Amino acid sequence: MTTPTSKAWLDEIEHWANELNPKWIELRRYLHKHPELSDHEFATTSKLNEEFLGLGLPVNVVAERRGLTCDLISDPDFDGSLLALRGDIDALPIQDEKTVGYRSVNDQVMHACGHDVHAAIIYAAMSLLRKMQSTGGLPWPVAVRALLQPSEEKGTGAMYMVHRHALERVATALALHVDPTRSVGSIGLRSGLLTAHCDMFQVECRGMGGHGARPHLTTDPVEAISQWIQSAYRRLTRVVAPIDAVAMSIGKLRAGEKANVIPASAELEGTLRTLSVEVRKRVLGMLESISDAVAMETGCKVDFRLLVQTPAVINDPDLVVLLEKATKYALGAQAVQWIDEPSLGSEDFSIYLKEIPGAMLRLGVAGQQVGTAPLHTSLFDVDESAIMHGAKVMATAAILYFQPPGNGNTHDQA
Repeated sequence: MTTPTSKAWLDEIEHWANELNPKWIELRRYLHKHPELSDHEFATTSKLNEEFLGLGLPVNVVAERRGLTCDLISDPDFDGSLLALRGDIDALPIQDEKTVGYRSVNDQVMHACGHDVHAAIIYAAMSLLRKMQSTGGLPWPVAVRALLQPSEEKGTGAMYMVHRHALERVATALALHVDPTRSVGSIGLRSGLLTAHCDMFQVECRGMGGHGARPHLTTDPVEAISQWIQSAYRRLTRVVAPIDAVAMSIGKLRAGEKANVIPASAELEGTLRTLSVEVRKRVLGMLESISDAVAMETGCKVDFRLLVQTPAVINDPDLVVLLEKATKYALGAQAVQWIDEPSLGSEDFSIYLKEIPGAMLRLGVAGQQVGTAPLHTSLFDVDESAIMHGAKVMATAAILYFQPPGNGNTHDQA
């Protein structure tokens, strides 16, 4: 393979990105139009499998046909570790209310968190690297794995992929997440703590139901669960210091079927988000105590259970430096924006980081006409020029990651 001059490979990335970008946008729109919920990403996986096979690369679709990996190893004699570029593919149970040609055709299912964009960018980065490999444009060998996982919204997809050997031979992982609070063309970076620890929890109150006319003959679980909610919200501010960031939200509440029937049970589900292990432990202890107190006062049986627990994303400092350099090379120094505070959002990318070092960047998607609607809302969309920006940064980072010792620093002024 002919080794290009020091700047030639950057020009190659720019050239092929401009040529391939329409294909990437087309893929993103297809995925946006045909979203699938967590645990049901069969057609999405099939579509991505088809696209990656079209690059002439080997694809491994996991046994349940939800999620896949695809490897690009430019040197046939390579026997080292791979760099993983991770994306996610599931959508949310939200009705798409945009008036665009790629509006979701699946009722009450929508890519409202940008996973269609994430998947398209990982594909795009791999297609860039593949094109450069086939034209002799890579400056040195690379070994990259695209990792497209299901069920990120449920916090279970990363572990699902780990159990199916997606990290086999992988030493490092990079990922990205769209950010509608950040302008298109910008990349948000933060070393260390990036997102919160998230605990999904469930509370079930079981009592004795009866006729709405005779509540004194019942043990009312609606009363019990109402007390639990009020106590939890009220007590939260008295066990956590005002300077400690904590968010507790209850998103699901179920009790009864008829107005004149007191049910035998009531149930809620919510999330607790914390940035410190100590604060998390303190708040969980408080919620357990509230459950015991409500049970004693109301006579109901109150069960507090933790469901999915997603650790905090902690970005590896050296890999953040890599992403900073890649951003400067691909987009210019003005594109780098440093994130001052961690987010109370959660990301199961953190599951991979329990096994290997990694880092996640924030991709600005807010343009003048589109891209400012918040995540997880019915009008969420992105300025699609962000797809090319993300692809260029991820492909550049992959190349820089494999830069041989003593073959660098040419573009440190970028």
